[in-house]
Amino acid sequence: MRRMLTFLMAASLLLVGCGSGAPAAETTASPETTAAPETTAAPETPAAPETTAAPETTVDTVLTAEPPKSLKILAIGNSFSTDAMEYLYQIARDGGVEEIVLGNLYYGGCSLAQHLTFAKKNEAAYQYYKNTAGTWTSTKNCTLETALLDEDWDYISMQETSKTNGLKSSYANVLSGLIDYVRTKNTTAELIWHMTWAYQQDSTHSAFPRYGSSQQKMYEMIVDCTKTCILTEERISLVIPCMTSIQNARTSFLGDTLTRDGYHLDYQIGRYIAGLTWYAAITGASVEHIRYNPAPASITEDMLAVARESVRNAIAEPHAVTLSKLTEGERPTVTVTKDDPSVELNPADFYETDAKIAQANGVDLSKYTLFNWNHLTNQYWVCTSRATPSSPSSSSSTYQQNVCTERKYSLEEIPLGSIFICDPGWQYRLEIFVKENAAYTGERPPLSRAQYYVLDEARMGDCNYIAWNISSSPKRNISAIYAQAACHVRVYVPKT
Repeated sequence: MRRMLTFLMAASLLLVGCGSGAPAAETTASPETTAAPETTAAPETPAAPETTAAPETTVDTVLTAEPPKSLKILAIGNSFSTDAMEYLYQIARDGGVEEIVLGNLYYGGCSLAQHLTFAKKNEAAYQYYKNTAGTWTSTKNCTLETALLDEDWDYISMQETSKTNGLKSSYANVLSGLIDYVRTKNTTAELIWHMTWAYQQDSTHSAFPRYGSSQQKMYEMIVDCTKTCILTEERISLVIPCMTSIQNARTSFLGDTLTRDGYHLDYQIGRYIAGLTWYAAITGASVEHIRYNPAPASITEDMLAVARESVRNAIAEPHAVTLSKLTEGERPTVTVTKDDPSVELNPADFYETDAKIAQANGVDLSKYTLFNWNHLTNQYWVCTSRATPSSPSSSSSTYQQNVCTERKYSLEEIPLGSIFICDPGWQYRLEIFVKENAAYTGERPPLSRAQYYVLDEARMGDCNYIAWNISSSPKRNISAIYAQAACHVRVYVPKT
């Protein structure tokens, strides 16, 4: 059944050509240099997007397979695979899959070219997320080889970064090279392609001008690349049409509001639609009886209906937008904040925002590398009293109010000129040490709420080591969001 679904999707793209999207989705690590985009000029006022009536090939003839008993999927991705897979375990479980193993090799904004470079160098660049029991765990400093050999995967997904997924030049020789590498480690898994979504129409993503700052144009270009660069690659057996399911949903009463920042999917219904698309495309099973809801207070039954309709239509007609029939419905005005304990943040996802902050300070952040560090919870450094972190007791006024670096870092690791960027509502204190194993005898640095700070000699003096604490501003109990708190201060070190 799944192979028939693949054939229908491929045939519709190859025979009909590329469709177009409705009007208006990756904060990234430092972007790789890419070829000049094929379409850069701002287009004329775009024509009305192509839409279709309910397709002839419908859920009744496509999504009829029985779900498999076991499902093992590895994504070679970035923050867009994180969005798409967030709720996939629970969706698949609700659909009847008994054994589920999900893996996501995450590197912010990672392109096919960067994945291939990491593979050739066997570089431990990834954060490897894995889900075998409904909860995501993570392992830092993982190689592509390690993840490929970790499980007997049924499916291995690939995707291009949103910055260039609509540019044919970004695929040349790179996709085939990555597939060649994957096949040296795994010869049995089916290779699948994640067709990611177009940005929201009001997106401020720095790559949007490559698509004429037009969601419709971006949709058209991605479909065209899928048709010419993906469906012609015989080793890829399936395309997951997340882009079309998101576009379909944008024509419903939900409108063009499915991202949290103009390009990443919103934490609830946007991610849910993407996860449902993965489940339907891979299993070929109906989504009609999926009742899992990750946030009942924020996702109404009307919204779940939009998700199911959008996915059904995307599977049946992946090459063009199908207008939603659900133009009215209930959507609560609930704002999901970054302090929601269910939301997992990655520092690399802040890159686009950080790059703009740096640019406003006359700095090109692409010349810096995001520094990855591990944190301790309910602990903080006091450089003037001891050389190790303090752990406040439950009777202390600072109990559960801080996270801090797990160790000191030398100036070789974080040299002068490194940049600290702090989010509003947060603060940090740099702790400095002359010697690694001795307290500092000078004056303790003050708390800082500075959004942008460059580490300089005036701060460090004759000190050779640095650590830092992070807390909210004003201070409060952050025990429910320790991991998120650690993401609210990012450090970028100059590239050597």
